[in-house]
Formats: sequence, structure tokens, C-alpha cells
Amino acid sequence: MDDLLVIGGGSAGITFAKFGASLGAKITIVEANKLGGDCTWTGCVPSKSLIHAAKIAHTAANAARYGIAAKPQIDFAAVMQYVHSVQEQIYQHDDAPEVLRKAGARVIEGRARFYDDQTVEVNGELLRAKHFCIATGSHPKIPAIAGLAEAGYLTNEDLFLLDELPKRILVLGGGPIGCELGQALLRLGAEVSLIQQGSRLLPKDDHAMGAALAQALKTEGMQIYLNTNTVKVEVNAGAKHVTIETSGQAPQTLVVDAILVAAGRTPNVHNLGLDAAGILYDPERRIHVDQYLRTSNPRVFACGDVIGRYQFTHVAAQEAGAVLRNALFPGQSAMKYELVPWATFTDPEVGHVGLNEDQARAKYGNSLRVYELPWSANDRARTEDATQGFTKILAIGRKEQIVGVHIIGQGAGDMINAAVLTMGTGVSASKLGGLINVYPTRSQGLKMTAQRSFTRWLEKPWLQRALRWYFR
Repeated sequence: MDDLLVIGGGSAGITFAKFGASLGAKITIVEANKLGGDCTWTGCVPSKSLIHAAKIAHTAANAARYGIAAKPQIDFAAVMQYVHSVQEQIYQHDDAPEVLRKAGARVIEGRARFYDDQTVEVNGELLRAKHFCIATGSHPKIPAIAGLAEAGYLTNEDLFLLDELPKRILVLGGGPIGCELGQALLRLGAEVSLIQQGSRLLPKDDHAMGAALAQALKTEGMQIYLNTNTVKVEVNAGAKHVTIETSGQAPQTLVVDAILVAAGRTPNVHNLGLDAAGILYDPERRIHVDQYLRTSNPRVFACGDVIGRYQFTHVAAQEAGAVLRNALFPGQSAMKYELVPWATFTDPEVGHVGLNEDQARAKYGNSLRVYELPWSANDRARTEDATQGFTKILAIGRKEQIVGVHIIGQGAGDMINAAVLTMGTGVSASKLGGLINVYPTRSQGLKMTAQRSFTRWLEKPWLQRALRWYFR
């Protein structure tokens, strides 16, 4: 009997296979499609590969400003071949069945469904295990818009199968997926419009980040419509006519060749036999789990997108580690989410960890201090002509405890990891500002922002008077 049977071979499932088996546990992974999951085939890997190619095209197109003559010729089919080659490299190195079997796990290709509260059925075979974990991920949420299904649309699940770039693209959704893919397609030669129902892009990030990113995207030529609803889609002469309504304005029609839906995610909970296993869930939202990631069935855990918390590859892997701890060893360890970082890989990138300013102000009131530094003050950013953006540190109390860090700028996704370490080890803003950093680096901007916690004291009138008296 297996110690743990995992349904789903994405980021969490692969973590189980490699680390669970290395502990000596008997681990079985059941995957209905292809190992690697959303991250390898429709998410992180292809999107970041596409973004990389698009950035090269953008850099070449703007090379004249640096005294270099260049005119890029974009072969979209070849770009997609590059994307697929990266996917295959990562799959063969990290995800392929033989890799997981070599690590010590059993891999079964097939669709799993709970037969009862302690048995799953796969390919007609009944399998039992001491514990189970559901890690089936999520799929794109499709909004209820009249005519959308009939007109046809793209999602991240089929965008990377294209070999020809549509000339005019409408993106539905201003979250990370919509912003990242929209900018990449824009840089590769498409005309891109983006519709966001809310008042800003990246609504889960600090309010200042969405505004700054919108300005950057508009500068490149993207048309952005905020506070806008998509009413209907009609097909006329082979083009898609999309009627939209922006708050306070008359309805208008956008004519496009393709619609990319990036309006959120829905957990994959259907056809798993959850009722037969006594597992509570919301069909459109998530499987219910406690702080230990255990479902209402004590034998069954769940992690990753399917529990509807943080839908990131790195969080799914972390949750898988917690499930291994709780399923295989005595005692229980709660999953902690206080320091979950994330990044949006647009250009400029956006990095986030901790509370945003609105949350921190609501929680700490007047004890909150906000330190900001524009990237135009960073010498490395100046040398690379990448001064678009700023760094924001949120600190509280006399000890200047950091409760949130937000960065928009080139390389923010890497820089935010240093902020996680800073917050996780309790380094104060004043202590961070006193550390020695390599010059010139972009990450020095984090230190320079933290230094504002010191310079703010120098701005106090009583201290200025005291210093003048002292030096006299």
C-alpha cells in the first residue's frame, strides 16, 4: 500500500514524487494529461519564454537610442518553436515520467476518481493508500459574455499552440496573465487592447503598482480600458466586433481578430468523485482544507490551485512540502502564508510581499510609515536606461518593522526575494538601510529606500536645531 497517492502531476505532484520518495516513502503520482501541469505547458515556462523573446524584439527595435542600428524581423512561428524547445528541455530534465521513476516514485497515466472515502479508481483499477492528496490545479475562467463562445477565443491553454500572430488582439482581464501576455504580443507586432472591469490593473498588488504599470503599457502603445464591461461579441466579415461599456461613457465597438481571455482561474474539482469520498468543496471556488491542508476526509489532503488560495507554482510546491510533513510524520504543521511573494513579469516587473499600503494603513493606522524611492535615483537603473519604476517599503513602530515591500522596475521579481529574507528574519528598515550593498546594482535601491527611515529623522526641526547647536 502506498504511503501517499497524489492526483495531479503539476508543481505539487512533482514535489511529492521527488522529495517524498527521497524520504523512503511509497509515492504514486496519477496524471490524466502530461506531467508538468500548467506551469510547464500553459503557464510559467511558456509565458516567460515568450516574454523573453518579446523583450529581445523590443530592445532591438529601440536600439537606435543607444547608437546601435537594428531592425528586428519577427518570425512568430520561430518564436513559438523557441518557446516549445524550452518547455521540452524543462520537461525532460524535471517532469518526465522516467525522471520521477528514477527518483523512486510510481507514475500512472490515467484519470483518477474516488471510489469511496479510502479508494480511488484509475484505468479500472482500485487503488488504496494510507493518505491521498488532490493537486489537480485549475483552468481558465470564462466570463458569461453574449456571443463569446460562438465567436471563439484564446486562453493561456491554447495561445502557445499558435504559429501565426493575430494582427489585432483584445485581452479580457488586467491581472498578471493578461498584462504579461498582452505586452508580449504587443512587442511581437500585434495591436493590443486590454479590458479591465476594475479601476486598476493588478488589483491584488499595491494600488500604486497598477497605475505605474498601466502608464508603462500605454507608452508602448497598448490601449487600456478601465472600469469597463464587455457586453457582447459578434462576428462580421471574419472579424470579432466587441461591444464594451466604460463607466460614464457611451458604448463602443472594438474590431479585433482574436480575443484572449485572462479573467481568472477555476479549480479542477469536477469528475473527481469528491462526494463519494466525503470531501467538501465549492464547485466554482475550491476544495475546503484546514490550516494543515487536510480536507473534510482525514485521509485526504489538497494543495495548489485546487484549494483556491495563492495560485502560484512556488506556493503549490511549498504546500506540497507541508502535506508531506503532515501525512508522513507524527504531529501537525500549519501552512503559513504571511510571507508569500509574487511577481508579475511585465516590463517593468512588479514584485510583492507582505501587506499593501491600503491593508497596512487599515491595520496599523498612524503608526505606519511609507518609504519610497524612484528608480531614477538608482545609478544602475540610469546606466541601463531603466529608470521606470520605484520601490516602496512599509514599516511600523519605533523598531521600524517591515510589513510590506513593493517594487516595480527591471528585475523586481528577483529583488523581491531579498525582501522576503529581510522580513522573514526580522531585519528592520533602519538595519536594512545600514547594510553594505554592491555598487552599482538595482537591488541597492532596496537599501536606499530603507535609508529613508534614517533620513526622515534629519527632517525633524528639533533635530536640525540640535545639530546646528552641536556643530557651533
